[in-house]
Amino acid sequence: MNSAYTGEYEHLMTMIKQAAARIFELADTEEEVCTFEQSIYHEIMYQAAIAQSEQVKPPSGWDPLGR
Repeated sequence: MNSAYTGEYEHLMTMIKQAAARIFELADTEEEVCTFEQSIYHEIMYQAAIAQSEQVKPPSGWDPLGR
């Protein structure tokens, strides 16, 4: 990670942690906490997959078959 982004990264991570804590406060049961945790995890994994694909995208872009 570029050291120029360290402060912004830390700020965004703090915001993510605070948002997750607020989401978990909505839970009334352990099961709801687990459901929220799974939903957060899936959203992060989805966003990570998009970011990863952008890092390896060919200069001309992806063809219709994703190559």
